[in-house]
Amino acid sequence: MTLRLAAFGLITSLFVGVIYVITKPLIIEAKEEARIAQLYALAKPLLSKGAIQTPVRKELPSSAPTSLERPLMITPITDSNGQIGSVIPFRSTEGYSGTIQLLIALDQDQRIVGLRAIDHKETPGLGDKIDTRKTDWILSFNGLSYEDLSPNDWAVDKDGGRFDSFTGATITPRAVVNALRDTLSYFNANPELLEVSL
Repeated sequence: MTLRLAAFGLITSLFVGVIYVITKPLIIEAKEEARIAQLYALAKPLLSKGAIQTPVRKELPSSAPTSLERPLMITPITDSNGQIGSVIPFRSTEGYSGTIQLLIALDQDQRIVGLRAIDHKETPGLGDKIDTRKTDWILSFNGLSYEDLSPNDWAVDKDGGRFDSFTGATITPRAVVNALRDTLSYFNANPELLEVSL
């Protein structure tokens, strides 16, 4: 009996391992296709004039905010005259249920063209309102640059800022706004980091 159970366990483990090996490349490919689709949706206003290029790896100094990963992969958007924008991943580690992964598209004047939460585990019906499938809250940042508001305005209304928070879920919008503020402030002070040599 024990031998049968051991054999069954071994066969099951081998089967799961084979399935994993077969499906892993498909999962990676599907994630890459989803990433590209998100890039195109996010940068759509710039794509009437330009095209998305291959991401470029940028090393950031130690003074960079925690909202930016190191190294940072910047996806340039170019037209025939050069770079007209960038798509940048950033994150907040202060979400209610963990890290919130975000993407932002900026034009050459560092004005927000698009902003999306691309991965999070925020509470359904509350914190997940950062997702465009739930509400259009995150679209309220479109068209803004860091210098359009005072540093104090880059906060949720419960902290004296300009942006709405969610009833019963202030932590999530606060996490997004704070990470966005830190990211925009950093690039506003270091615009050369957004410039990519092609």
